[in-house]
Amino acid sequence: MKCLSLDYKSSGVAVRRKFAMTNRLRDQLYGEFRPVGGCVAIVTCGRSEFYFTCPREQAESILQKVFGESTAIFRFYGNDSALRHLFELAAGLCSMLVGEDEILGQVRDGYETARKNGMTERWDAVFQAALACGKKVRSNTGISSQACSLATLAANAVFHFKRGHKTILLIGATGKIGGSVLKNLAAGKNVEIYAILRTHAFEAKAENVHVIPYEERYKMLDEADCVVCATASPHTILQAEDVRENLHVLKPRLFIDLAVPPDIDPAAADIGECTLLGVDGFRAKAEENNRKKQKAAQEAGTIVNDCIAEFLADDAARRHAKKLANLGETERRALYALRKSDPQKFAGELEKMGRLRSRK
Repeated sequence: MKCLSLDYKSSGVAVRRKFAMTNRLRDQLYGEFRPVGGCVAIVTCGRSEFYFTCPREQAESILQKVFGESTAIFRFYGNDSALRHLFELAAGLCSMLVGEDEILGQVRDGYETARKNGMTERWDAVFQAALACGKKVRSNTGISSQACSLATLAANAVFHFKRGHKTILLIGATGKIGGSVLKNLAAGKNVEIYAILRTHAFEAKAENVHVIPYEERYKMLDEADCVVCATASPHTILQAEDVRENLHVLKPRLFIDLAVPPDIDPAAADIGECTLLGVDGFRAKAEENNRKKQKAAQEAGTIVNDCIAEFLADDAARRHAKKLANLGETERRALYALRKSDPQKFAGELEKMGRLRSRK
C-alpha cells in the first residue's frame, strides 16, 4: 500500500481546494484506478489523501489527469510508512486538532465508499484494523477531551465573538461538520440560529433554531452577527459583492468558513467591520489544545504501535497459514507463544520462514 497526501501542513486552502472531491470526480478517479489495483480516497477540509497499490508515477499521472493539477506538492508514503500513516490518521494524530472527532468517521466514510465501488480488494483488513485502532485510542486515552473538533472550535469562536444575544446564520446544517456546529451552537445561551438549507427535509429540534430556504441566505445577512458556512458545494455560495449589497446595518460581523473549497468569497474580509475566519485560521487554537494533550498523544502513539504490530502479526499469519499448518506441533506452539508475547517478532519470524522456504 502507498499513499499520496496533501494536508494543512504542506499547503493552504487555496491549494487544497484544487483537490476537493465531487461525486463526478470520485467516479472518474475510481474509474481510472480500478484497472490498476484500486484506490481509497480520504478527502476532508484539512487533507486530500489517496491510497493505492500501483507504481507511484502511475498514481500521480492519474491524479493529474482527474484534477488537472500537478501533484508535486504531495507527500509520498510507501509501504510501511503508508501503513503507519493510516493508523496515525485514524487515531487523530495527524489532524490540526489532535484527537479530533471527525477524522475517524471521515476515514470510515472514505473506505466504505471505496469498498462499495469495488476499490478495496486486499485492503479490507488494514482499513478495519486502522479504524479499530482509532476507536481504541479514543477509549483508552484522553486525546478526545476538551475541544476535540473543528465544529467545537467554530462554535466557541461564535460564543466569544461578542457579549449578549447573538443572531447566527448557519449554512450547511445537514452535513456532518455543519450538523456538529448546529448541535454545539444550539446548546449555547442567548443565541438565535437560522439554518439555511437547500432541502426542507429537516426538523429543527431546538426552540432557538429556525429553518429558512437557501434562496434567502443573502436576505438574512444584515440581521446576523455571525455567519457559519459548512457546505459541500464546489462553488462559492456567498459572493463578496452580494454580501456587501445586503449589509445595511454597520456592525461587527464574524464570518466562519469551514468548507474546502471555501463557501465564502475571501474578498468578504474587506467589507467594513467584517472578520473572515477560514479552516486554517483555527491553527493557533488547535496548537494550544494540542499542547494540553501531549501526554495523551504519547499514550496514543504507544497504542498505535501495538495495533500495527498486532495487524502485521495477523496479516503474516493469514498469508503464511499453509506454512503454519505444516509445522510440527512443538514448532507451531512456540510460534504462537511468540505471537502472544511479541507480535512484531512473530511477524518477522514468519516472513523469514517464508523467505527461507521459497529458496528451497
